[in-house]
Amino acid sequence: MNNKIIVVTHKDYKIPSDAIYLPIVVGEKIVDLSDKFQPDNEGENISKKNKTYCELTAIYWAWKNLILKDYDYIGVSHYRRYFSSNGKKEITSLDLEGIIKEEVPCIYATPKRKYLKSIEQHYINSRKGYEDIHKKDVERLKRAIHECSPSYDEAALKVLQGKSAHMLNMFIMESKIFNDYCTWLFPIIDRVVELSEDRADQKRYAGALSEFCLDIWAYNNGYKIQELRLLETEKPSLVKKAKNYIKRRV
Repeated sequence: MNNKIIVVTHKDYKIPSDAIYLPIVVGEKIVDLSDKFQPDNEGENISKKNKTYCELTAIYWAWKNLILKDYDYIGVSHYRRYFSSNGKKEITSLDLEGIIKEEVPCIYATPKRKYLKSIEQHYINSRKGYEDIHKKDVERLKRAIHECSPSYDEAALKVLQGKSAHMLNMFIMESKIFNDYCTWLFPIIDRVVELSEDRADQKRYAGALSEFCLDIWAYNNGYKIQELRLLETEKPSLVKKAKNYIKRRV
């Protein structure tokens, strides 16, 4: 089979050697690393939007440039986060082929669970001083979905009001489904940005909001999802997690 998983990175990093992985560099380090990794500013691209769109600029590049190469499945991982079948090592080409034989159209990383708050409320309260801004973000996402794809309104409410979601923009999909997803996703995110011209901080919010779209899209279309464990090569300690949480709240 002919499959490819892009690895989104913004810095020099050791990437798995399996040929299934294609490292794509985004952001300000493109100039320094384009001779080592595939830059997201070649071919048809939206690389200049990276500060707001985050890993979406690499996903867009894969959509516009890898689809042409007739891959069976296309996936997205991050330089320090990979799909794993056992939690100890990233999946290989052979691992993926074994999973695909079960006729799974979509593979997601195990979901994040929020036991005390909804997914929407967790985003709104994730950083002190940003509650009103984040609340507007969510409302603008709902509005953009309604304007671009009103049939997804119910799915949006279902996902945002739930307490579990597949986050991080990590997935592996059949090539046709990947094309369908991107065709649906990018007009919505572009519309969110259009509605957010008054947003004081223009960094990263579009990428963050797009993470909710993965479940909204799959739920609305009724796709069967295979979940794989998430392997983090730089998993933060509980102390670091606590410090980061406090930093966001003060």
